Amino acid sequence: MTKISLIIFTFLILPSMSSSQGKTTYDLVVEGMKCHQTSSGDMECNYHVGKSLHFGIVAPGKPDGSIYFYSSSFEGDYFAVYGLLHKCVIVRPGEKNSNFLDLAFVSSQNGKVYRTWQECSEGN
Repeated sequence: MTKISLIIFTFLILPSMSSSQGKTTYDLVVEGMKCHQTSSGDMECNYHVGKSLHFGIVAPGKPDGSIYFYSSSFEGDYFAVYGLLHKCVIVRPGEKNSNFLDLAFVSSQNGKVYRTWQECSEGN
């Protein structure tokens, strides 16, 4: 493979390839999202993505709301971090996933999943 071909593959083709069986990170987060209303009236959302990521948002948008990272591994297939500026959880492919540029964003204010941090921030 020539240097030009490798660059094209790395920056143009690889990012457009799927994370898992034709699905983007966004698709996998939406599939792994389960929300319900607690007896106190608060929403609680749990997110399972791949084998290595599990996090939850309790009472999104409320002053006493919380984000719990139950399991998140950079060395695994997916991990998550929190973006202070846009108030969104950023779901990222880990080292076991070749599509490292395919991100998803989860709002800490409403629990919804977005494709970009701008949409997530505006959704807040």
